[in-house]
Amino acid sequence: MAGWAVLAARRVVLGAALLLAPGLAGAQSLTISLQTDLTSLDPHVAPTFTSAAMQQHVYGSLVVMDAALNIVPDLATAWRTIDDTTWEFDLREGVTFSDGRAFTAEDVAYSLRRAMAIRNPAGTVAPYVRAVKDVTVVGLHRVRLRTETSYPLLIADLARVRIVSAALGDDAATERFNRGDAAIGTGPYRAIRWIPGDRLELQRNPTYYGTAPEWESVTFRPIPSDASRLAALLSGSADVIDKVATADVAKLRQDARASVFQHDGNRTMFLVPDLSRETSPFVTGADGAPLTPNPLRRIEVRRAISAAINRPALVERVMEGMASPANQAAPAGMFGYSERIPPAAFDPAGARRMLAEAGYPNGFRLTMHCSSGRYVNDRQTCQAVAQMLNRIGIQTGVEAEPPSVFYARMTRFDASLLLNGWGSIGDNLVVMRQALHSVDEARGYGGFNRGRYANAGVDRLIETAAATIDPDRRREAQQKAMEGAMADLGVIPLYTAGWAWAARKGLRYEAGFDEGTLATRVTAR
Repeated sequence: MAGWAVLAARRVVLGAALLLAPGLAGAQSLTISLQTDLTSLDPHVAPTFTSAAMQQHVYGSLVVMDAALNIVPDLATAWRTIDDTTWEFDLREGVTFSDGRAFTAEDVAYSLRRAMAIRNPAGTVAPYVRAVKDVTVVGLHRVRLRTETSYPLLIADLARVRIVSAALGDDAATERFNRGDAAIGTGPYRAIRWIPGDRLELQRNPTYYGTAPEWESVTFRPIPSDASRLAALLSGSADVIDKVATADVAKLRQDARASVFQHDGNRTMFLVPDLSRETSPFVTGADGAPLTPNPLRRIEVRRAISAAINRPALVERVMEGMASPANQAAPAGMFGYSERIPPAAFDPAGARRMLAEAGYPNGFRLTMHCSSGRYVNDRQTCQAVAQMLNRIGIQTGVEAEPPSVFYARMTRFDASLLLNGWGSIGDNLVVMRQALHSVDEARGYGGFNRGRYANAGVDRLIETAAATIDPDRRREAQQKAMEGAMADLGVIPLYTAGWAWAARKGLRYEAGFDEGTLATRVTAR
């Protein structure tokens, strides 16, 4: 914590000076209670939605996505293609890092190369720079990127990659970011202190190139319990809370102390079966002995699991109506969505028949893993799905784990059936490239394929889409790829969830398609 102490001492003095400076926004504080904590302040590791949103306060990117998922300039003011594989970016002039150092193209080159090379068990942003084969600085404020093949999603991918200072050098370990001395960016806030599990403290960045944010200081506090988070809002100890429990939305709308802000989500929740191991670690026979061959590899078994799930009941009873049933791994309205995929049918009698035809007339035992507090009603969803599977003879237990524990489990491929979700961010190629393409680390595919699904035909269609600039041809390739993956039930879709935030009266929150909770979207009315 020594690094934070030095930083905090310097920033307290600076903060006092800022309070006296004329012309700045009022010195106001804001406290936001989150369902989950960030995983790291290193912007190139642990790319969860919560971590990415927190990091966005501190670090800039070449481009960012707004609440409507539009790509807008940030550190890049303009970009163009020189040819099918070469992109050139004009960079914003007059920008400085929060330590006063000038921002240049060298910082972009350094950040992209670091993002390519970094390794971390919590995951990294490497899949989003894998397409970049060469980075060339062509001027103080101009950089050129080359991809091996035509790659239309480059701009969207770069919105996920934060820019840090090249002055950090080769020893910019994740620990340095987490303790504060490397947490230096061009964003609207400076990181003052992060105490994992307790708080992240931010202070307005006086060197920020854009409009000064409304709040002088911001504290994010993780409160996993929905009831405790709500109590913090109603007691006044929190100004804003995210991921309002679906059961609380209606009554909060009637409470004079708070306002609710709701938006459709872009994240589809699905089950991920283990499709690669002959013996899966959490599948057993009735006697508790490991079951070989792994029944989840049989398409009849996956179809039985899908048919056992009453998706409208999940939406109405578990999600309190704040969701819509899903038949594919991305929501309607996203680029590449296929209208040709039929709705997922609820047919428990047919599910039992399919199990018997697959050779499991008496079912089998299964443990399903999920997070508890990573997604809205994730634990409740797993429990409801388990009850449905029990009714067709698959004796299903649930292990709901804290998000950090569950994320580590997914990363080390230590589950037989798990609940996961993916935000499509306007285009379903992202989820297909990372969650449905077979694992190919060298080429940046399958980085989040938690069940090791693999279909060569689907792979080819995804790769075709990823290299096609023409939108009509790309859309058709993506639709066919999704249709193939859903015919295989490489993942078993459940629903697309909506999101709700609540704020004390007098504040407004700009809710968006993304699930990120940003202090810059909170304004006083």
